[in-house]
Amino acid sequence: MRLLASTDFALRTLMLLAGEPSGRPFSVDKLSRLLGNLSRNHLHKIVQNLAAMGLVRTIRGSGGGVVLAVAPESIKIGTLIRELEGDQPVVECFRTDGGNCTLNAGCRLRGYIRDARNGFYRDLDQRTIADCLPRHLTGKVMRRRRAHTARKVAE
Repeated sequence: MRLLASTDFALRTLMLLAGEPSGRPFSVDKLSRLLGNLSRNHLHKIVQNLAAMGLVRTIRGSGGGVVLAVAPESIKIGTLIRELEGDQPVVECFRTDGGNCTLNAGCRLRGYIRDARNGFYRDLDQRTIADCLPRHLTGKVMRRRRAHTARKVAE
């Protein structure tokens, strides 16, 4: 299965944001550079989609940028990919119009591929953005989240 480039960049954007121990906002320019000089316009659309999904928050003005809006351990990768990919057909016969498949209705390949796709998502449903962070960052991020939650409770 091949993911859309925008899905790949969305995943990497979330990982960069989640891996920032200080929780400081990233400017779109900085994210663009960190993502291999990705087009700012393309990245802006990705950030807008992630914001619409409630996963990131954008902050305007000096010192603003993009921050993670939810805990990285709450972002299930399978769910995220399903949302970002929409109904992208894996093979021709998965298209809503049936595509241009020339095989007869008795073909079993479609079922095998459907089962494999479902297994792909099932496996990724067990993983989160936090699971993708390098081990040396995981502890820092979790400590930052606990401290932030403790401050909120104290307020």
